Amino acid sequence: MLDFTRRSIIRLRQGFGGYPLHSKPPAYAGSFAEAGKVYIIAGPTASGKSTLAKKLAQEKNGVILNGDSLQVYRGLEILTAQPSLEDQKEVPHRLYGFLDPQATWSAGKWISLVLPEIEGILKEGRAPIVVGGTGLYLKTLSMGISPLPPVDPDVRKSLQAQTRSQDSFYDELQTIDPELAARIDPHDRQRTLRGLEVFHGTGKPLSFWQSQKPAPSPYEFEKILLMLSKEDLELRIIARLENMLERGVLQEASRFLARSPSVTAMKAIGLREFGSYLNGECSLDEAKELILVHTRQYAKRQRTWFRHQ
Repeated sequence: MLDFTRRSIIRLRQGFGGYPLHSKPPAYAGSFAEAGKVYIIAGPTASGKSTLAKKLAQEKNGVILNGDSLQVYRGLEILTAQPSLEDQKEVPHRLYGFLDPQATWSAGKWISLVLPEIEGILKEGRAPIVVGGTGLYLKTLSMGISPLPPVDPDVRKSLQAQTRSQDSFYDELQTIDPELAARIDPHDRQRTLRGLEVFHGTGKPLSFWQSQKPAPSPYEFEKILLMLSKEDLELRIIARLENMLERGVLQEASRFLARSPSVTAMKAIGLREFGSYLNGECSLDEAKELILVHTRQYAKRQRTWFRHQ
């Protein structure tokens, strides 16, 4: 479990939270740990994690590390609410906006980059501050990741080259790894192919590797969870969308979609919806309403996930 302890939870309520989108965050209610720890700031989308991280980094000589699965993409700075260039000048930020649109991304790839960053920051005598709402990434960092042998890239290329339907791939996965198949959406092609890739590349199902006990993390973590009331979060979600439109998110989405984004990149809320508007398939108001609906649903999943950690 992520174990967000009572003293490390910030619950932002009226009078303590609910601050405007560009205002300063409330001061942290607990006492931050001494140097040498890794800080994790987590919470639902639009809850103010980046603003709080900047404040903590300024106070603790920190370096902010991205823990969000979509803020890694170059060209989606507005849509994924990456820290502004001004903020990045004031405080060091790493692992933001470096990945090409066509590239896929995963928790394992993220861990392979964030661990060396953490080690280097600690050696500099600074505080690593990991910020994001992708719960799996944060859990993987604090709990460790199950060992998995490298898989020859040609295995995936061979699978992708096959002219088979998703139903056919999923039927095969049910045969070789029924445990994994039961956990994923039958229409999730990316995870289906990943399961087949691992089996054909290692000779053992992915569920077997996931069941292996991960190596314990060598770090001590100070975890901070931001949980706004539903009402405050709703106001921030609406305000953020309007701010994105003012900053040119439609043009950003158009440029990004023209570069044939990967399945992973297309998970960014707003990309498909704005794409439908740009293709004349719906009005802007309809696209905005869909984005708000999907963002609310995502925030609800995040809140539920963090509550159970």
